[in-house]
Amino acid sequence: MRMVEDHQRLLVFHSLHRVMLAEKRLQVQYAVLLIPVPRSISADCGMALRFEAADQALIVQQLREAGLKPFELYVPTGDDNFVLLQTF
Repeated sequence: MRMVEDHQRLLVFHSLHRVMLAEKRLQVQYAVLLIPVPRSISADCGMALRFEAADQALIVQQLREAGLKPFELYVPTGDDNFVLLQTF
């Protein structure tokens, strides 16, 4: 099993503090998991949030409204690599 499946997405933040705040806020409503940032993605804080792609729009909206920017949204490509979908 891969760390991030095709039906999941990754949120990468530029600080550990922001990723922890995002996890705390989102885990009330969504199935999010704090994981190490995959090697193919460069990140300052070293941690990312994994979540279901079906929740993407609502999660991004909630994070933007909370002012937890900047963050990056990644999509797995199926070979343990990722494509940057958008930066917020």
